[in-house]
Amino acid sequence: MMRRERMGLIRPLWQDWTRFADDECEHVRRRADHLIRLLEGEGVRLVRAGDPDHSPAPTSPVIYQYGMVDRQVTRVVRKGREDLWEVVAVDDASGKETVEQSFTVEQAILNGGLVLTGHPDARTIPGLGTQLAALNEIYRLNAATMEPPQ
Repeated sequence: MMRRERMGLIRPLWQDWTRFADDECEHVRRRADHLIRLLEGEGVRLVRAGDPDHSPAPTSPVIYQYGMVDRQVTRVVRKGREDLWEVVAVDDASGKETVEQSFTVEQAILNGGLVLTGHPDARTIPGLGTQLAALNEIYRLNAATMEPPQ
């Protein structure tokens, strides 16, 4: 899970990787063991519950939140209403939110296709780089099918 959190669902999958690259996997195992010990030292124990294919429902619509370089603004990517995703700038001092853009996963995929095919319309889409970076996070965190907030 540490590997998936850091890099997303990538190939080879962990169960395949460990069969062929045991030495390469050891540092990831050590980090995981360390994290488990830290959690248990704080009274948190990990236990498997239910079907391992089950993805737990997130408790927040926010999937990304980091301060922007050289600005007093935090950028947030969150699930919006219906099928929309939002890229939001939050002023660190006042907490005022500004939705920079809203898009569906399907729109972002189509826009990515414009970029990959070198279509000139791609240059006319405002904030396209940010949108595609947000789409990358949506897929990396396996959040594409998240339900809208209640």
